[in-house]
Amino acid sequence: MRKLLGSCEYKWTHAETKMEHMWVMRELGQDLYKQCIAEGFEIELERAESPTLPGDTYCKTQIWVTVPNTYHGTLFALTVDTV
Repeated sequence: MRKLLGSCEYKWTHAETKMEHMWVMRELGQDLYKQCIAEGFEIELERAESPTLPGDTYCKTQIWVTVPNTYHGTLFALTVDTV
């Protein structure tokens, strides 16, 4: 199951670096981020030009997570939907 968790905007120079993960953690919160990088979960980042800032400098990233079809994955999906 794939779920959209949020989006954030930052400079293109931060893409595919450790700084990008800092922006994602800031958007999701530390607890949710740690849960998303746990074994069995997979974070996917879809980048595009920013619609609100200059697109050649800034990107907008949608944060997706792929949740496994397990008991923990189901609890995660239920928890995220209620937040």
